Amino acid sequence: MNFTKKTLFWVIVLIALGGTFFFFDKKEEAVKQLKEADLKLLPFAVKDVQEFWIKNIKENLQIKVVREQNGWQLVQPLSAKGDAKAIEKFLTNIVTARKDAVLFDKVEPAKLAELGLSAPEIEMGLKAGGMEPVIIFGEKGPTHNIAYIMFKGKPEVYRVHSDLKNEASKDAYALRDKTILDFDPVKMRRLEIVRSGMSKVVVEQNQGKWNMLEPVQGRASMEKVLEYLYTVKNGEIKAFADENPTDLAPYGLSSPMLQLTVYQEQKETPYILTIGDKDRAKRAYFARVNQVKKVFDVEEDMVNTLILNMDKLLEADAGT
Repeated sequence: MNFTKKTLFWVIVLIALGGTFFFFDKKEEAVKQLKEADLKLLPFAVKDVQEFWIKNIKENLQIKVVREQNGWQLVQPLSAKGDAKAIEKFLTNIVTARKDAVLFDKVEPAKLAELGLSAPEIEMGLKAGGMEPVIIFGEKGPTHNIAYIMFKGKPEVYRVHSDLKNEASKDAYALRDKTILDFDPVKMRRLEIVRSGMSKVVVEQNQGKWNMLEPVQGRASMEKVLEYLYTVKNGEIKAFADENPTDLAPYGLSSPMLQLTVYQEQKETPYILTIGDKDRAKRAYFARVNQVKKVFDVEEDMVNTLILNMDKLLEADAGT
């Protein structure tokens, strides 16, 4: 009987101790979470950001990006579709950044100047969850892996990793959509390739049958045709040469060196990629598509691949 009472007593003691430890563990976890939240640079998530802007004061440039119903849109310095992946990654790096403890609660003007905060090169503003904080970026620290920041209208100065300032130095190209042609290669029903001075190549796909019609007739290689089309699909614009060209001749686009026309299932209007002269300074080719007016650069390697493979789309045993 005594043994049973002693056992019961110790069981109660252990339960009580367990409850106490659980209480302290929970309290410690809550304190830890508060500390982590306090170290966060910004008190909201990427999904809450409705718009942001970056001002490069030194170069007198400003970028503004707005979240619209159909995705991110650049509205400054020009109107253009945003690169969703690049923008989400950029915002993640900014919003999830951490700050050190407050470096200064209040700084004298001379110290602000020393830290590069009285005449900053870069400012960034965000609009999210009813808040519109503006981050002022100062100089990098003596070790070059830290930078100084403060929030406009607030006296505190924080120390952050210098990568944050590098992120905020993004240009419009980095955040702009760089898709060459937004089409689905698998849904291709007709492909026409015209290269200056060479025979036209025409491939058609109908209910899973891939046929070459020109320059010879035969069975086309589905694998090689899709690989050819994905070369364009996965390619990226290297640079934007002219947003509103008045004359295509200077770019060699009035009589192009290469032109690809892709007709897609359930679409009347084809996708057309026209490639002109070399942009030797950028090791690229000038190009344009039929959906927009702008002239842009595409990688030299991509164009070389398209030229090299245009006569390799026939099945190896098609004529046997």
